[in-house]
Amino acid sequence: MNPGPLALQGSLPPWDLERRRFPVAPLVDWLLAGLRHEGVPVSCLEDLPQLLDGPRARALARKLTRASAAPGPRALVEQTVRALLPEIAPERLWLQTFAHVRILLPGDHAAAFPPHCDFGLGHGLHERNLWLSLSEARGDGALHALPLLDSLALLHRTPEVRGIFHGPVVIPPVPTDAGEALLFTPLHLHRASPPTGGCRVSMDLRILPRGTVAPDLTFTPLHPGRTPAVP
Repeated sequence: MNPGPLALQGSLPPWDLERRRFPVAPLVDWLLAGLRHEGVPVSCLEDLPQLLDGPRARALARKLTRASAAPGPRALVEQTVRALLPEIAPERLWLQTFAHVRILLPGDHAAAFPPHCDFGLGHGLHERNLWLSLSEARGDGALHALPLLDSLALLHRTPEVRGIFHGPVVIPPVPTDAGEALLFTPLHLHRASPPTGGCRVSMDLRILPRGTVAPDLTFTPLHPGRTPAVP
């Protein structure tokens, strides 16, 4: 049933699909090296539709997600988050332990995800989402998301916000270039679909404010360190 008024919690801003830039090359280089280690003769992300089918792409994305917690890639992810959020001291944040890698190929409808908000899937209202575009993402392959007020209006009208959103809804694409990130909340309705041309490669993770929430092992501290310049 509808839980009544929904309100974000915690000390982090209510980012409403805020667009920011980050240094994309180190993450792309790590991803390409990981794919080559798995036997994929890839030189750039644009090669992937000719080298992979949907099931293989999804399996490799899961492997890369697990590998993202290793010290090397974890340091790259932490550098990226510090670059994205220069106004927030790293010691104020918990960062999701695994950065979720997504590789969407044309026609791979099994990789699609229907409309949902992360709160409806059990994520806390203290959390915030960082969605990183490692490739260009436009049209069908872009992240599709509604602004916060539109999302809340739909969520308040639905009898059940838990799970997948089943009401009639049109969620527009939010196009991004490689090296652009979208910052949003667990109450934003969003969805994913396969691109109609090329591939869409992205990484997403969640952050929590330290001190207000006791995280489980899916979150670990964000450490201070050198923040790279953002192009």
